[in-house]
Amino acid sequence: MTHDIFARVEPIWLDSADTDEYVDSIPLLSIVRVRRNVAGFPFPAGCKSSELYDSAALLLGCIGRSDLWNDFDLRMIDKMAKETRHLLVESGMISPLLARGGAGRFSLKNTTGTVACMINEEDHLSMTVMNKGLVLSSAKETLTELMTSIDVPLAQDAVLGCLTANPNYVGTGMTASVLLHLPAIDAAGEVPRVCAEFEKSCSGLALYKLLSDEKNGSGSFYLLANRTTLSVSEDEIVSVVTEAARALVAKESSAWQKMRSSRDEDMNDRFWRAWGLLRHARKLSFSEAVSTLSFVKLGSSLGILPHVGDTEWRRMTMNSQRYHLGLASNQIIERVEEPYVRASRFRQFIEARSASISMRSSIV
Repeated sequence: MTHDIFARVEPIWLDSADTDEYVDSIPLLSIVRVRRNVAGFPFPAGCKSSELYDSAALLLGCIGRSDLWNDFDLRMIDKMAKETRHLLVESGMISPLLARGGAGRFSLKNTTGTVACMINEEDHLSMTVMNKGLVLSSAKETLTELMTSIDVPLAQDAVLGCLTANPNYVGTGMTASVLLHLPAIDAAGEVPRVCAEFEKSCSGLALYKLLSDEKNGSGSFYLLANRTTLSVSEDEIVSVVTEAARALVAKESSAWQKMRSSRDEDMNDRFWRAWGLLRHARKLSFSEAVSTLSFVKLGSSLGILPHVGDTEWRRMTMNSQRYHLGLASNQIIERVEEPYVRASRFRQFIEARSASISMRSSIV
C-alpha cells in the first residue's frame, strides 16, 4: 500500500535524543498557533464557495511572494485521499474539521514537520509552529517571522484586537501549549490533586488529557494551554505557559524520584503485568495500548523493566493510531481488524526486548 508523500512528514516530537535524564523526556512538544481572518470576508463557515477561494487566493498570494515559504508543500484538501487526510489528523497537522474538505480548503506544511497551516478551516488562516521540548519562545519567534509575509488586511477591532470565528480566541488570536508526558503523577493517583492545585493557582490556563479514542484520555499525555487571549500580549501568554509547564515538569520529576527511591513491590507487579499484557494480548484498543505502553515506559525509566528507548516509545505511540498502524503495517486496516493488528505489532515490539531481560534481584 502506498501513501501520498505529503502525509509522510513526521511530527517533530517523534525523534528524541534518548537522554538518560528523565526530566528531559517530560515536555515533548511546544506548540504556538495563531488564527487570522481576511478583512472584508465572512468567517469560513459563513462564506460562499467563491469567497472561500478568493480569501485563499489572497493568503496564498502572500505566501507565494515570500522566500520564507520555499520549503513548504501545498495541497487542496478535496484532492487528498481519505487515508492521507486521516494520517494528517492523527499527526496533528490538520484538524478533523478541515479533513472534511470543501471548497477553498488547503493544507500547507514544511518538509520538517515543524510548521503546519490550515486555510479556511474555522478561520481563514490557522498557522501552527511546533518544536521539541519546552521551547515556546523560539516557536513564537518562528511564527512571528512567517506572519510578516501575510500582508493582506486582517479582521481586527481597535479595542478587542484580532477577530476570530471562535470568540474564545479574540484578542491575540494566539494559543501557546505544551505537550507533556506525566506517567509518574498518573501512576501515583495524584492527577486530581495536581489538577485542582493547578486550576487554583494558574487562572487563564487549562490542562487537558489527550490521545483519546473514547471519552477519556490515554497514556498520561497532557496538553497545557492558555485559555485567555484577550487583554494579554503574545509574550505574556508564552511566559505564563512556560512557567506553568516548568512547574508541572518539576512535579512529575519529583513523583518519579519518589518512585525510584521506594521499594514498592505492588508497583513492580503492576509494571510487569503491563509488560505481560503487551507481550501476550491478542486484541488491544488504542486507549489500552497507549496507556499500557506509557506505563511500561515509566517502568523502563525506573530500571524495573527492560530498556525502551524514548524515540521507539514515541513512534509506537504514534503508530498505534489506526491509519498510522496501517502505514507501519503497509496495509489498509478495516476497523474490525484494527485491535488485532495493533496487538500483533505490540507483541513483536515487546518480544524483541524480552530477549534482553537480565533478572534483577529486586524483581525476582
